[in-house]
Amino acid sequence: MFTIALTMMTLLADPTPKGTATPRKPHPLAPSLPELTDQEEAEFDRIVDRFIKADTGKLGGADGRSAMDAFKELGPEATFALIRGFNRSAHIDHSCPALSISRKLTSFLKSTGDIELLQYAKENVGAGVTKTRHGDVIRDVKMGCTQRITQLKNAPPSVLNNRPKP
Repeated sequence: MFTIALTMMTLLADPTPKGTATPRKPHPLAPSLPELTDQEEAEFDRIVDRFIKADTGKLGGADGRSAMDAFKELGPEATFALIRGFNRSAHIDHSCPALSISRKLTSFLKSTGDIELLQYAKENVGAGVTKTRHGDVIRDVKMGCTQRITQLKNAPPSVLNNRPKP
């Protein structure tokens, strides 16, 4: 299982497929991220879902440790899967998965220069979540997105080293 996650990360770490000089297309909703295949998105969702199971005690032993390790290794390209996973975990009666996912997601969002990605996250974190004890976390993530957008809009272009080029 962990090998699959490492393979995915290796493939995604190099945006240029082996044997070609053409970089991967940017994601239509977030130019700073590569456009993923359906299989890549499904694998990220699977990693997040296994993490949720491990974090809630439904997946233990070596499989649970493997799930936790794979989650820790996720990079920014898994942002959309993290948003979906956060929304799923906000519905369950455990606080740990939602909080862990929100921390990882927030760290990616704080470091991005992609205003479109921040706007997407702001609009979709907590989407479909009604009654939850994670309302404060949802508000915090959304507020962080708003603050980062404002910061990026007010920053001189030379400061933004990872902002996607138009």
